[in-house]
Amino acid sequence: MLFTIVRRGKNSGIRLLPHLFEDDRYHVSLTKEGPYIPVADDRDIPEYLANGYSLSMSNPDTRNPRLIRPASIQGWK
Repeated sequence: MLFTIVRRGKNSGIRLLPHLFEDDRYHVSLTKEGPYIPVADDRDIPEYLANGYSLSMSNPDTRNPRLIRPASIQGWK
């Protein structure tokens, strides 16, 4: 299971999970500006993370999706 914990700010301590977008896919990208690559199967995400792609992650109760670097994501190595 991929996750990260927010370390700073008012939402410190909140767990973020991969964000499933409206098209039922996850998004990875090398930069904030994009382009975003849609990933249909969550089992493919670790391969992108290993190649330096960041993953859109969120907590449905508190946050909009944000791009998280592979070094900050736990559970994929």
